[in-house]
Amino acid sequence: MPGVPKIPATYAQWSACLDLLSEGTQDDACLDCMRQGTLAWSGGVATLFAQRLADEFNLRLTRCSDHLTRDLRQGADESLVVRAILNARQALAFLHRVAQTAAFPETLRAHLTDEVRKFAQRSQQSLEDTAKSDRSGRLLVLLRNNPLVRYDVAIVPAYAAAASVPQPRPLSAAAAVSPTGVRRRNILT
Repeated sequence: MPGVPKIPATYAQWSACLDLLSEGTQDDACLDCMRQGTLAWSGGVATLFAQRLADEFNLRLTRCSDHLTRDLRQGADESLVVRAILNARQALAFLHRVAQTAAFPETLRAHLTDEVRKFAQRSQQSLEDTAKSDRSGRLLVLLRNNPLVRYDVAIVPAYAAAASVPQPRPLSAAAAVSPTGVRRRNILT
């Protein structure tokens, strides 16, 4: 496993940092180094670097979408749905922080930030459109109460988030278990 990257100042050092970032094993260390780095934005270097960074963003957004889809397919209760959304928000928050790196020119920062925002909005809309087929309406309420677009809010550490997630409950309200453990039927008239 490669060591912690140097604070990048040359294109070669930035390239090594992006290589390590694409591995995904030391994201926080890479972000810290990138935030301290500098780069002379000459014509050729800026184009190459911007393209490599945009490719990494696209790869990460695709991976985020794939993980969210997979996690939501597995989740049949509220806590798993919320956990899937929190995981996706964490991935988007990291990309948002990378996009805000001061060494990048303003146009690149604006473009990358806009890409993350658009992805979150499209994904949230898609999730809500899909949830409209849930007759109980609980999934739609859950998605609106835990929006994917709130990725820029401070992310709660995973151990704290797990403690605050409600106990699993089925999304279907047809049959539920009371707190005493006795099964009860909900009859809607």
